[in-house]
Amino acid sequence: MGEVGRGLGLLLAALLLAAVGSLYSRFPVAFPVQLSLVLGLGLLAFQLSLESALLLTGLRAPEYAATGGVLGAVALGVAFLLGTGREAPLLPPLPGVGTREDLLRLAGALEGLALRRPLVLVYLATAVSPEALEKELRRGDLAFRLQGGYLLVLQAGRPEDALGLLRRLKERFPLSAYAVERWQGGSLERVLARLEAEALLQF
Repeated sequence: MGEVGRGLGLLLAALLLAAVGSLYSRFPVAFPVQLSLVLGLGLLAFQLSLESALLLTGLRAPEYAATGGVLGAVALGVAFLLGTGREAPLLPPLPGVGTREDLLRLAGALEGLALRRPLVLVYLATAVSPEALEKELRRGDLAFRLQGGYLLVLQAGRPEDALGLLRRLKERFPLSAYAVERWQGGSLERVLARLEAEALLQF
């Protein structure tokens, strides 16, 4: 009876892992990272379901029974390296200007990316419409609407690029204040708080 209960428990865990894998297939990260995440979770789910089937049927586990788990762990390691390595891929563009909720949802991915690929963050205190701001962004730039302004994430940018962007925005829109930082890792909430405080001092 104990083996049956353990087998059912492993089966439930396999189903939950498969469900999480299906969610990661919609996670807003670069395709190679997404593929490695889903593959890793899928292989781990396969490993658990195989162990569950062996327990429920009373069959002896073959020598290669642990292969799925090993390959799943390797795939998750590859996902980490791709997502935070020196050649870390850029995050895919958002459909327009994101919200603060979108920013919080992407916080982990942005923090991991900033560890290996310095990002330039630009905080703008302005009432310009999201549609007008979006037209000024380059391909790969991310924008999020916050209370009283916007946060721009220049994924492939340098501080000089941010200054050029600010010049264009000043010419076209009224900017109450702004702040720029080259982000090289750490908490997104902390760097955002620094930017907002710096912009607040300009009022």
